[in-house]
Amino acid sequence: MSRIGALVESLLALEPPLLVALDVDGTISPIARDPDSAQIPIPTLSNLEALARGPGVELALITGRTLSSLAQMEQLDGIWRAVEHGGLVLAPGQAPAARELSRERREALAVFQHWVETYAQDAFVEYKPQAIAVHVRAIAKKDPARAARLLGEADELARNLGLHVRHGKALREAEAIHHDKGSALGEIFERSGASSVFFAGDDLTDFSAIEFAALHGVGAFVCSDEQEGAPPASAALLRSVDEMAQLLGQLADRIPG
Repeated sequence: MSRIGALVESLLALEPPLLVALDVDGTISPIARDPDSAQIPIPTLSNLEALARGPGVELALITGRTLSSLAQMEQLDGIWRAVEHGGLVLAPGQAPAARELSRERREALAVFQHWVETYAQDAFVEYKPQAIAVHVRAIAKKDPARAARLLGEADELARNLGLHVRHGKALREAEAIHHDKGSALGEIFERSGASSVFFAGDDLTDFSAIEFAALHGVGAFVCSDEQEGAPPASAALLRSVDEMAQLLGQLADRIPG
């Protein structure tokens, strides 16, 4: 039996209902230099649709993207979504509620935004309701030293402003309110009534969710050339987004629609 086949068998052996929860970028969607151009491959979307319909399965996408950004990549029915690293968790069909920040938090983000617009104009910037994310992947291709300098400056400024700093692949994110994917996964696990969970991710921002999944089922780490640090010791390893796609295909084939 292949390594991926063995992992599929271990997932099928978990107690149902099974929560299948997945990071997006670098896990089910290949990393793109411009995050706006990233796409989930059509075969993967088809397999996700099949899993969402499967009896005894709850499907969730857990991402750092905003809800509108995720909607550009998928419009799946009947799934859970946690966006902004867990800042917003939505059950299938649930509409987002309004969220407000204190004046102090808004002002801190405004100062960080001014720095971005002044010194990091060529970075890809995500403006989120409660955070600002600075991606330097494209800059690093041309000028690695400058990319590293921008990340360091973003770190220092965000901390001085009392904002939480999130580290990721070629990424720094300044958050007004700290959330993490592990807590989001735990909330979905509890609210969905799942008995076991499978989660896969590819970045430092996914470690807490991988570790949660390992306690209640299986956590997996998708490796890449951009990998920073060793994955959690509890994680099953997948070599690439392509291997993740193979696993989802085999899992969807084994779960009746």
